[in-house]
Amino acid sequence: MEKLEIQEYNLNIKLDGVVNIIGLPASGKTYLLKKLINKIPSTDIFIDGQNIKNLPLDYLQKNIAVVFNDNKFNTEYAEEELIYYQDKLGISRDLSTEKIKNLAKYFNIEELLVSKINLLKENEKILIKILSLLIINPSILGIDNLLTYLTIENKMKLLKYAKENNITILSVTNNKEELLLGNYILIIDNYKVADYGKTEILLKDEKLLSKYGMKMPFIIELSSGLNYYDLLKNDYSDEKTLILSLIHIWRCRR
Repeated sequence: MEKLEIQEYNLNIKLDGVVNIIGLPASGKTYLLKKLINKIPSTDIFIDGQNIKNLPLDYLQKNIAVVFNDNKFNTEYAEEELIYYQDKLGISRDLSTEKIKNLAKYFNIEELLVSKINLLKENEKILIKILSLLIINPSILGIDNLLTYLTIENKMKLLKYAKENNITILSVTNNKEELLLGNYILIIDNYKVADYGKTEILLKDEKLLSKYGMKMPFIIELSSGLNYYDLLKNDYSDEKTLILSLIHIWRCRR
């Protein structure tokens, strides 16, 4: 899968890496994710130019998945939750058990597998909820404003895993810092695309983001402020590079 088109939204985007979806409340962000998996009947969604209504149901279930922010689980225990969607897809129990073993090792959650979901910490519940669909390795994984609940470590592991397995993440978010984790930003307004582009390009337009309820990430604001006072000469979007640059400037001025 390389391109996604939703005609109702005038949406035509490249499926690559992480696409952060932002916009004002009730602008159509979650609605978009629901359309993807036919929770809202749709005939205007195209994948690589082909209307999904003409694609086999099992193909769509395997390749397009969405994790909603609804606190709903299908089972009582964490390991059962990781099996649930694999069973739905007809994956053999031997293979699903092996996939769970590998995923648990990757995310270092072996001890959580035997736990009741309702006894887990909030970030652990959310991780299990996301992993229950990540484990089927869909081509597109929609995540509805849930990444912000994860620890930084698990958030980075999730993005790393998605990249290694060619999974495009469509992440609805209202967390300004998460914009730095994505390749693209998609702005939705009144169920239409207000803007779409590479992250580094749209992060240069503070007025645009502010218009749709999103502030600039802290490191961008700091970098911009230092540039304003002529303490830096370049814009920075990651903390490590900014700090190294400041250390270099401090040493040169000693």
